[in-house]
Amino acid sequence: MAKSARASRRGLRWAIAGSVAVALVASTATGASADPTPVVPSAEQVSAAAAAAGSAEAQVAALDAELAVARATLQEQQERAGAAAEDYNRAAEELDEATSAHTTATAKATAAAQASEEATLALSRYAAEVFQSGGGLGQLDVFFGGGGPAQTLDRAAGLEAVGEERARVMRDAESARHLARTLAEAAAEAQQRQEQAAQTAHAARDIAQRDNDAAAAAAATAAAHQEQALGQLATLRNTSVELERQRQDGLQAIEQARIAEEARRKAEEAARQAAAQAARLAAAEAARLAEADRQAAAAAAEAARKAAEEAAKKATSTPSPTPTPKPSTTPTPKPSTTLTPTPTPTKSTTPPPTPPPPATNVPAPKAGVDAVIAFARAQLGEPYVWAAAGPNSWDCSGLTMVAWAQAGVRLTHYTGSQYKQTARVPVDQLKPGDLVFFGPSVAGIHHVGLFIGNGQMIHAPYTGTVVKISTIWRPDLIPYGGRP
Repeated sequence: MAKSARASRRGLRWAIAGSVAVALVASTATGASADPTPVVPSAEQVSAAAAAAGSAEAQVAALDAELAVARATLQEQQERAGAAAEDYNRAAEELDEATSAHTTATAKATAAAQASEEATLALSRYAAEVFQSGGGLGQLDVFFGGGGPAQTLDRAAGLEAVGEERARVMRDAESARHLARTLAEAAAEAQQRQEQAAQTAHAARDIAQRDNDAAAAAAATAAAHQEQALGQLATLRNTSVELERQRQDGLQAIEQARIAEEARRKAEEAARQAAAQAARLAAAEAARLAEADRQAAAAAAEAARKAAEEAAKKATSTPSPTPTPKPSTTPTPKPSTTLTPTPTPTKSTTPPPTPPPPATNVPAPKAGVDAVIAFARAQLGEPYVWAAAGPNSWDCSGLTMVAWAQAGVRLTHYTGSQYKQTARVPVDQLKPGDLVFFGPSVAGIHHVGLFIGNGQMIHAPYTGTVVKISTIWRPDLIPYGGRP
């Protein structure tokens, strides 16, 4: 495309030079002649000029399209780098958890080992006392000489010479030994998990570093290419590079506004569909309950009618001369058996409807939101650095984590965890201070921002940018935000 552009520019320059030459000749002829006869361009000259203008317009359109594609490609690469950075944040969080678990397990294993040693020492002292007093060591020999804990306890229980105190000391020693072994195994497993988490975090860090370095290099290449294209556009359109830069910024803003409007429209349509589905489910549930009540009332009415008929039959019948056996042949609870059809089976056989989407009753925003937003605003213009959480550089989850810490709310340094640590809020019910999340799905969330109202957020986008205010309306907006 560059060769074609150069060839077109050469053609355009030749056409311009030719036009200038024609103008000079015409001017000279006019000056030399007393008759100012106008010079009318030929059909060939008009056609050549139109072709040159059309070629220039085509080149301008091609360069505009090329720059738009370059911007979109760069943004995709930067977002991949941001996602890799959040993968590292997740791995680092898991490593912290594994390290904490290993520390706790090691401390418990150490304490259990010490308790086992103390219990064994107590048993040894007890054995020495028994020996010095002339008693037998049979069952104690099993503990110290092998045979296993099961044999030890069996013999301790079976020997008549073993008193209750001796059995208790042995049980305590064996229990302490067993607990020490169990906790030592748990500590070893925790250490293995920690080592695996460290390997995962190291690999994730390498990937994040590679992707963010590539994004930074791509941004530099794109910037150089844009400057070259702006120079070409300025030549073709007979403007300045600065004016062409402003024009490209305007084209980009128009495209972003179109994308944002489409995303907003889709989000509102999804919200309407969710509300309609919730209304349908609520109506179905109300109808089911009303039907259950109707069936219960009908069953009660039928039971009352049968009971009344039975009572009427008894009142009009002749009394039996032998009333004693009657209760056994016609038991009085019979009317109660007719009352058994109740609405309970109807309720149990009808499966409950699918619950409506969550976040219908979200908690009110916490106190201190103003401090959260003020802190985030104070970071505007500071650079994005992956895995950074201040004080002068940030990644997306690091910014929201420290911002909400200003209100005493603890969030971890990972977008996925921040989504889990917050209450769900539909995007049409967001309040300033809520978190907004982005990704192909909830499982793939890779970006977070701090909502400030009017469809805007403060966020740290990706490598090569700074903390800024942007619209929340993006195609990858998750339909539920988070309220800390």
